[in-house]
Amino acid sequence: MKNNLEHISFDKIVSKEGICYIDFRRTLKPAYKKAMSDILRGHLFLLLILTGISLLIKANLIWMPVVITLGALLIGYTLAYLHLFIHAAAHYNLHPDKQKNDKISDFLIGVFFGIQQKNYRKIHWMHHTNLGTKNDTEHSYFNELNPVFLLKCLAGIHTFTIILSRKKRGSRQPKKNRFPFSFLTYLILFHGVLLSTLFLLGGWKLVATWLIGLLVVFPALAAIRQLLEHRDIHASATLDYHETDHGKVSRLFGDGIVDKSFGAAGFNKHLLHHWDPAVSYTSLPAVEEYLMNCLETSSIIKESKTTYLSTFLTLFKI
Repeated sequence: MKNNLEHISFDKIVSKEGICYIDFRRTLKPAYKKAMSDILRGHLFLLLILTGISLLIKANLIWMPVVITLGALLIGYTLAYLHLFIHAAAHYNLHPDKQKNDKISDFLIGVFFGIQQKNYRKIHWMHHTNLGTKNDTEHSYFNELNPVFLLKCLAGIHTFTIILSRKKRGSRQPKKNRFPFSFLTYLILFHGVLLSTLFLLGGWKLVATWLIGLLVVFPALAAIRQLLEHRDIHASATLDYHETDHGKVSRLFGDGIVDKSFGAAGFNKHLLHHWDPAVSYTSLPAVEEYLMNCLETSSIIKESKTTYLSTFLTLFKI
């Protein structure tokens, strides 16, 4: 079955060398140092981008709308990269100590987006449980990829509807599971210091560039990425997948610089992650290599291999 391994149980898969997947799986260990290196690389790129924009603003050599637009795109893309490591933390892939894992997620990544790990994990696990059904909590792929959807993403309408739906779901949770006051205080202080620093370095132009990247470009890219990972090429534009099950689809993307950055933290191996969520994203390339050497899975891996760009072009409807 193309784009889905979930009908195959672990104990049914054996490599040509006679190694069962269950035994192979025991050899896989999370590379926590690599995970931290990947996160810090994102922070470094963000710092370099902001520094570069600040210098261009001060030099005033280029038409400012161009600087702001390109700067916002780079900021949004880098934030989208960093955001994916919150997902890695949800599966305890950042640190062997679970409490430290969540603190890394909250204080190094989640603070940018107002996302606390313990709340995100609950929503995300429901995505794994309900993938392809009308009850999925991460459902950008319910939408057809067309100009209207792209405009909704850029206008913030799509993001607003997602926030609203999660807020309604959150209102049914016990108070102890809601946003804690301590984290809210940290968020306010962090963003207050960040915006003040940006204003000192580049005035309102740098602040505007940051806010456009954070509030417009990042959520648009996140929505498009999720759609590309799960939208069936045969999905109907006339069906409401909030009322009708869409069906399970997960893709396997390439290893080029775009696929590995747009699909960071193992998202470019999404097909494998949904099949075995307990495996660290740092081990997914080894899992792919193993499955390519198994009779039961090699054809599915080959047929599911694509790129984000080719998937976009395939799914886009005018």
